[in-house]
Amino acid sequence: MKTLKFASKTLVALALCTGFAQASPLVTQWTVTDTATFVPASVLPSSNTYPFPVLSAGNTQLHWGDATQQSGLIITNSVAPILVPTGVLTSTVQITHDNFPIPAATPSNSLASVDILASLTLQSFAPSVGSTILGDITFGVRFLETPNGGTGGVCADGALVGSGGVNANGCADIFVISNNALNFPLFYDSDGATGGLDPEPYFVSFFADGFGTLSNAACLSAGAAIGCRGFETAENQSTTADFKILITSTPFTDVPEPGTLPLMGAALAVLGWLARRRTI
Repeated sequence: MKTLKFASKTLVALALCTGFAQASPLVTQWTVTDTATFVPASVLPSSNTYPFPVLSAGNTQLHWGDATQQSGLIITNSVAPILVPTGVLTSTVQITHDNFPIPAATPSNSLASVDILASLTLQSFAPSVGSTILGDITFGVRFLETPNGGTGGVCADGALVGSGGVNANGCADIFVISNNALNFPLFYDSDGATGGLDPEPYFVSFFADGFGTLSNAACLSAGAAIGCRGFETAENQSTTADFKILITSTPFTDVPEPGTLPLMGAALAVLGWLARRRTI
């Protein structure tokens, strides 16, 4: 049977493969299903009634405010599996922040943090179909609902209120990704462990359009370390971040397209893919 095998070690595992007589053929295309959901137990504040954050729609929507005035985060998953060519950055999941005014009495009860669980199914598609592999990755999110008037006319990101850009209509809210996911290893063996073929390494990385390194003030205001990555969302607008997957036959080292920044570092590569429902 054709199989995909996730590595429990990186370069050490690769070194052990060198004794095989023949290499597995290069996988040029994969079918991928990426289903992202908010983790209910991770929502802070944790109450399930307004004016606290509340989950709905299969844990893909998170709203706060009151019954008539709300902001929220909405995850949009692809309905069907996505065909992902090796080495091509491919869209999977979108996360939208609806940044709308909420009642003056509720900001202290607005979302502060939440985890997002990405449950992935990967399968080799070309040159041939392999067995299904399941894996989970958890991304931590810090969120700051900012007062539109700022503090002394200064927004949480350090810019002046109404100074233009994301702060033109009042102070932007701040969304920070706190975890990493770059170069998670997997191994492909076209006939399992019995056919004398050399399993080939592949690496899975995740990116998001619209993400970048935030200002020191923005990071610190959201309770994150300086150099954090995320995005700011303009008041009275909906802002969408497009999450993408990249599968490569060698570890990722370069930004694959302008304007796209990695969310992660390679230090967690070994931890992400050991078993179904095991998270970082």
